[in-house]
Order: sequence, then C-alpha cells, then structure tokens
Amino acid sequence: MFKINTYAFSNTYKKADFKKWKLENEYHSVYILENGADAYIGETRDVRARALKHTRKHKEQNFSRMHVITGEIFEGTPAEHYEKILIKLFKVDSKFHVINPIKGYRTHYPRKNEFELHFDQLWKQLEEKKLVDTKEFKTIYNASQYKYSPHTALTEEQHSVLTSIVNVLNSEETAPFSAAYSRRPILINGSAGTGKTVIATSLFHYLRNNEPYKNKKIALVYANAQMRNIIKDVFQKTGEGLRKSDVISPIDITKQKYDIIICDEVQSLRRKENLFFYSKNFKMGNERLGLDHTHDELDWIFKHAEHQVLFYDEKQCVKHSDIRTDSVKQRIHHNAYKGSRPIELKNQMRIMAGGGYIPYIYDILRQKAEKMEAFEGYDFKLFQSFSAMRNVISQKDDEIGLSKLCGGYAWKWVSKNDETLTDIVIEGIDLRWNRDKTCWIGNIDSKHEMGSIYTLRGVDLSYAGVVIGPDLYFDKNENRMKVNRRSLYADKDVKEGTSEEELLEYVLNTYAVLLTRAIKGTYVYVCDEALRDYFASYIELK
Repeated sequence: MFKINTYAFSNTYKKADFKKWKLENEYHSVYILENGADAYIGETRDVRARALKHTRKHKEQNFSRMHVITGEIFEGTPAEHYEKILIKLFKVDSKFHVINPIKGYRTHYPRKNEFELHFDQLWKQLEEKKLVDTKEFKTIYNASQYKYSPHTALTEEQHSVLTSIVNVLNSEETAPFSAAYSRRPILINGSAGTGKTVIATSLFHYLRNNEPYKNKKIALVYANAQMRNIIKDVFQKTGEGLRKSDVISPIDITKQKYDIIICDEVQSLRRKENLFFYSKNFKMGNERLGLDHTHDELDWIFKHAEHQVLFYDEKQCVKHSDIRTDSVKQRIHHNAYKGSRPIELKNQMRIMAGGGYIPYIYDILRQKAEKMEAFEGYDFKLFQSFSAMRNVISQKDDEIGLSKLCGGYAWKWVSKNDETLTDIVIEGIDLRWNRDKTCWIGNIDSKHEMGSIYTLRGVDLSYAGVVIGPDLYFDKNENRMKVNRRSLYADKDVKEGTSEEELLEYVLNTYAVLLTRAIKGTYVYVCDEALRDYFASYIELK
C-alpha cells in the first residue's frame, strides 16, 4: 500500500544532485524533511523540484534527510489530506518539533474515511523507520490532543463557521446600535457531534496567533470540569501561544475583564438552583460583579467580556442547575442585547451513522419514531444480556480503545468514600461509578467502571455501552415512558424541587447525550423489561 524511501538531503545540494534520486514514482507524494530534532511535512507532485525549493526556504533547519511516502491511492486530494493528518499526528507524537504552520482547513471529500482506514499500515512503517515514538496508531488517534487539537482539518461547513466568526469579529458587526444597547453575542447553535469544540479550539488558536487579537485578553470557558481539564491538556501540549491558564471555569470570569470570551457548551452554565456545594462560589461570583442572586453564569460572561462567542445546544439540559433554554433566548433576543449574531452548524461529524442518527435517537426517546431504522457502517444494537454487552465493550476497548460503559441516574455513588463498596449490580455483575473526575476515559480503571453524564458530557467515545437503568420505565397502561423517582439516586441537583415533567426531561436528555457519544457504534441495555420491549421495536436485537 505504501512505500517510504529515504534520501540524503543538504542545503548545499544543487538541481543536479536531486536529479540523481531514483524515485518510486512521479505522481503525488507526501514527504518528511527532518534533522533529528525538527521536521517539515508536505505533499507534492514533483519531489525533486520541491526538495530544491527547501534548500532555500529552510536553510536554518539544516535538514539532513527527506523521507518520501508514495502509494497507489495517492492523488491530489488524498495526498493533501494525509499531509494534514501527519502534521497533526506528528505534533501530538512529539518526537520532532514540527515547524509547519497550520495549512488550509478544507480536506473533506467523499472518500475521506476510506483513506484514513489505511493509516494504521502507514504508521507501522513510520515506526519502523523510527520517525515516530508512539507505537500504536490507536493510542495517538484516541489522544485528546488529537481529537480536540486546533490543528484539526475542518470540514467545509466548520471552516465556513470559523471564517464567519472571525469576519464578524473583524467587521465589528456586533457593535451596539447606540450607548443604550449592549454588544450582541455571537451564538453558534449545533447539536451533538457537529464539531463545536474543535471550532472553539481552532478559533482560539487563530485569535492567539493573528493580529490584531494576539495581545487581547481571551479565554475559553468550560463549566464541565472533565472537558476543562482535557482542553487544558490540549493547550499545554499544542504550545504556539496557547496556555493551560487560557482555559478557565465560569467563576474565573468574575476575577477580571476579558476582551473576548469563548464559551463552549453554554447549556452547562449554572443558575441558582440546587447548587449545594457550589453555592458559596456562585454567591461570591455575583457579589464580585455587583449582581444579585437572580443572575447566573451566563450573566457573568455578558458582564465581564467585550465580545462573547457562545456555542450552544439547547437539547442537552440534564440537571436542575443548568440554565434554562427560555432564559438564554430571552436575554439574547429580547433585552438590551437586541438579538444575537446567529450562526448554525447542521452537519453531524462525530457519529459514523450519518445525519439521521441523532434525530432518530430523539424520536425514540420522545416516542415519535414510526419504524425501525438501520444505519449503514454503524453498529447500533440492543442487548438482552448486560453481561454480553459488557464483554463486547471490553473487547472493543482492547482493540481500538475509548469504548466504555455508561449509565443514567439510577444508582447511588456509595463507593465515593469507600472503594470496597459496590455502586451498581446488574445480572450479578458488580460495578463502581467512575472515580476519576478529571480524565476518566484515559484512566486504566475506566474499563471496570461505569461512566456518568458528568464525565461524558461533550466527550467522544469509539463505542458506548449505554445502560438505561430503572430510573426510566415504560407504563404499558398509559403507553408512555415515566421516571421512577424512587430509583432516581442521582445527586440532589437532579431531582430536588423538580416537577415530574422536568425530571422526565432531564432523564431523557441524559440518555440522549449518552446515546450520541460514540463514533463507531452504540450498544444499549435496558433494565426495565417493558421499556426494553419498546426499544426492541426501534433498535435491532443482538
């Protein structure tokens, strides 16, 4: 499939020296120039001519070798795509300091996945040539630095959204109409899997490295601690002006003013309901800004940022402290802001099932599905045995990684202070909730634990084994799903002071989030027998 030929390289070489190279072919190639420390990655249709240009362009690097990668599948667009993936992978691998700047974003084309499937073969050859340190391609592919890197090649739609945001900032389009009004926020709406987080990190990287924004006070905000820590790690390892301290929690907004706040997952911001241990911080934040207790963390962003870039999915409200959709819309559209600058993401990029999968999940949960649907290339199955589903998830985790069990609000976290205790028992199998709140999916113990909504909100998995617990059941007499409040053992944030309608909304939204985490496949086990029968009408039985 691939062949890598290595040639001696020197800045003193002339055209005649490069003519002596015996090339494998004369069509598109990807190449790696390196000197043991620095590397440059490119693609070309004329290796000799490109090599000659590098003798002038990169004299200071004093490159000594040029590795030329050729293959039968290489043509213009695939070669460009491989070039961009290699730049990103090499930056994560860190064997070399990759000197490439970010190249264009448009590398999306119909056969993209086909070419990516061959990458494990190429990676083995790169490892044999000692050009990479990471031995398994899946290790680097599953790394958060890869998934959420600002060097990710964006789709055409994502690139268009990024360009729109930058153009709006540059044009002062959101400037207030008069002194009586406030600046309009930029609001990016997108459902699960549309790539909001990648756009957010790419936007931050662009602003930090381009005039006139590089010296502005900018921060990227996450209310969810799991995602905040993941992106902090990405920024630390990316470098290029990005720092861990650029990724902040909502309470940090109240400590100083910002020129630009980018907030990913606005729906996770908190209001003054069921805050419990966070109440002290919440009160302190409002007091710092001279606000009363009726204000929330979204108000903090409006109050302390000149420009606000907000990424939002109203369907992911999963607990009572999450800000309300009507409240967000009311403030953005009907108060002093007099509207937002709307931008919409429509194309689903996470899940290999295609664009119809997420609406279908919501139709099942809202009892609006009319018939069973299948999704080519996506493993979507309903298991009658939890043990069988657990075995398959374990096998997938061994094979490709990032394959985890996850569940709803149906079990107490009794092992929180005593690891000898068991939180969950299903079919005689003992499990504990995830103990690592900072980076659970990368923890070796995650294979033997159950992930929660607090851990997985905003996170990608390869395969998900979703357990719909006894907190949700099917009432055959009324022919509808209901919440079993007695089996709802989540923290108080979910159920205290909530109506039955609110509680059902939180539980259904929670399972919708879990059912839309996985890239390659989703497996489902349902505890309630009547509810399992209902799901069997819409999900193929394993």
